[in-house]
Amino acid sequence: MTRTPPRPAPADDAARLASRLRSLTRMRPVQHLAVALVDGGTVAYAGQDANERSDLEIGSVTKGLVGLLLADAVERREVSLTTTLGELLDLGGAPASRVTLESLATHSSGLPALPRGLALRGTWEHVRGRNPYADLGPDAVVGALRETRVGRAVPRYSNFGFACLGLALAAAAGTTFPALLARRVLEPLGMRDTSIPASPAEIRDGALRGHSGRGAPRAPWTMTGYAPAGGVRSSARDMARLVAALLDGSAPGTGALEPRADFQRGLRIGLAWMTSADRTGHELTWHNGMTGGFASIVTLDRAAGRGAVVLSASSRIVDDVGRALLSPETAR
Repeated sequence: MTRTPPRPAPADDAARLASRLRSLTRMRPVQHLAVALVDGGTVAYAGQDANERSDLEIGSVTKGLVGLLLADAVERREVSLTTTLGELLDLGGAPASRVTLESLATHSSGLPALPRGLALRGTWEHVRGRNPYADLGPDAVVGALRETRVGRAVPRYSNFGFACLGLALAAAAGTTFPALLARRVLEPLGMRDTSIPASPAEIRDGALRGHSGRGAPRAPWTMTGYAPAGGVRSSARDMARLVAALLDGSAPGTGALEPRADFQRGLRIGLAWMTSADRTGHELTWHNGMTGGFASIVTLDRAAGRGAVVLSASSRIVDDVGRALLSPETAR
């Protein structure tokens, strides 16, 4: 059953949001920016050379969706947080077979940010404006996992770990990661603009092209094996539907938002989702993302029942914009 989407906000709220966005971005170059502000079950949109239906990469906000899938799978009793990768993937006796799903979701598994070889390749491809994850399917991820040493279980952000987590959850459900995400999150929330293109040919017509922070065009980061780490494309409209469902608790796996461990100073982590305090002391729950040509953030003020989405076709950090949209100056 599809959840009810947020209602359109009054025209005055949309005008106020557009004015606030212009103020926040006056001093920065912008490549196609789309934002949404969800407040009390209504949503206002604003944009610069983009609108609420524009198709952009959301990067590592994808990890937040994987966190929801894990919490939902635990609720379904398909897995537990202590289920290991070796129970779900063919790893033989590799050290990574003992890594738990919870440790992956909290970036404390001991896995590196990327497997050996891909880190160097990724840096080189990124500098050249290319897609470092092209042609790396699920078998490549599992193969690298069999050969990877597991380090100390300390907080360390890992794209590799989330690729493994997404593939493991799909294996537990007997399907692929794109099919699992569509069936359990996207379809119930009516997120029809959201997709995981496996190649540039699968990207929607009219989708925005990404740019570096200096405005140079960048190749799209389409993914298969590493899709759970950052391969989703979406729109401000779809992400606003997600935010509204997270705020009212109707999204599958909403328990993923609850902090479970310290991650860095002043920052706690749930199942992928981060929680920290803003300058006024309000707790914000969020996940951000960045690819070669895009940046994004989803920010929730759960106590106030408000949330913001910022999607940009430029790899300039937009975290400050997302947090500022939830400040008192933007409230009604």
